[in-house]
Amino acid sequence: MPHLIIEYAAPLAEDINIQDLVEAVFTGAVQSGLFNTKAIKARAHACDNYWVGGTKQAFVHVEIKLLPGRNNDQKKDLTQRVFDQVSAHVKDDVAISVELNDLDANCYTKHS
Repeated sequence: MPHLIIEYAAPLAEDINIQDLVEAVFTGAVQSGLFNTKAIKARAHACDNYWVGGTKQAFVHVEIKLLPGRNNDQKKDLTQRVFDQVSAHVKDDVAISVELNDLDANCYTKHS
């Protein structure tokens, strides 16, 4: 844990290396100091169909899913670190957002 799920406007792949973006988001999570590196999972999905602010504006959205147990300051620090990593990899005209969702630990099941 956590899961770092990146959605991005597909045309961004023409301007940036998406694997580098995935690794940057991963780095943001590592920098938070909240997780064992081996527990972090990051992935990216291209969006071909999107509409942002009434235009076809490029975007990157990161959803962070994690089990409960972190306080608000820790969660804010995590989201800011991930946001900063994304910002360093995209142009200023790209819309960036990061959200954090606590999972219900009673309903989360996994196999390593």
